[in-house]
Amino acid sequence: MTSATVCSNAYIVEGSLGALPTVALVHPSGAELVVALRGATVLAWRAPWSRPSSSSHDVVDLLDGYATEQALLAQDATRSGLMFPFANRIAGGTYVFDGATHHVPPVAPGETQTMHGFARVLDWKIVPEDEGDLRGAEGTDGAGAPGDTSGPGGASVAAPVALTLATEVRGSGVAGYPFDLETRIHFELTERTLDVTWTYRNVGRDAAPVTAGWHPYFRIPGHDTIDGLELRVPARATVATDASLLPLDGEAARVVRDAVGPVALAGACLDTAFTDLVTDADGRARTRVLDPSTGAGLELWQERGNMHVYTGDGLEERARASIALEPVESLTNAFNREDCAQDVRLEPGEERAFRFGVGIVAPHRS
Repeated sequence: MTSATVCSNAYIVEGSLGALPTVALVHPSGAELVVALRGATVLAWRAPWSRPSSSSHDVVDLLDGYATEQALLAQDATRSGLMFPFANRIAGGTYVFDGATHHVPPVAPGETQTMHGFARVLDWKIVPEDEGDLRGAEGTDGAGAPGDTSGPGGASVAAPVALTLATEVRGSGVAGYPFDLETRIHFELTERTLDVTWTYRNVGRDAAPVTAGWHPYFRIPGHDTIDGLELRVPARATVATDASLLPLDGEAARVVRDAVGPVALAGACLDTAFTDLVTDADGRARTRVLDPSTGAGLELWQERGNMHVYTGDGLEERARASIALEPVESLTNAFNREDCAQDVRLEPGEERAFRFGVGIVAPHRS
């Protein structure tokens, strides 16, 4: 079921996943982003995909998201989960901040560990594009409408379309997290890219611990599993963990190495964080997963933080059907780490932004 949205952006269409409301952001190229308002959860990212040695394009879904309302409510595998105000695990659900001890219980039904934050189970709302950032939208026109820009050779290229969603965290309604936050996420869609600007602000009277991350699963067309793909992460170190996947204390958590890749994913079982990311000249670190025979694939960029890679080996019938490439601001269990204390601390009135995105890598041309 779809209907015209109350928003001024003509490229947003409302729908539903079961009883949960969704919005679809549609680009003139045929690219489409479908997001559930529960958790601002991306359900699908469809884009034109080039076939090797062919000029034709098929619009395909490059995201392995939730297909049913029940799966989203159960938070099965945290697909496309916005991890906020903490990413990945808090050891035992307990942390100490400014001398006070807090305990956060598991967030979703059936979860036995405190992980991935609770923004993923909150309801978000559409924000008009002239209010798309906590301080005003950046880089888009007022309605997010796709005017034409000039591409290579002067060709007309449809400009991005945009969608902003917002929610708030109130300490009075969350066990173990007595802090007040506002947050907005701004999606910008083109024919071949999905860019994200995530802003959040401390609107309370006390400093708060905050960190963010995204938990999407991606798939490459033509591959039923990830075993025929290669991975490259521009990292100088990996994160060493204990048996509970919590990083070791202090410098023991940092294992220095060369940039990772290309690594054949066949036989590789990863649930691993990569740190000390190396950025390109534009300030972006780029993680790639590619088909080595064609060069086609996806490239996830981020301005800072770490990259967590999960090959999905524990996902039962969907094991290794897709790969999770997770941009995160800080280490797992950051609230309990002295080396992350300044990174997670957000003073009253302070605002922070986390920027990342994903794009298509075109195949080699013969």
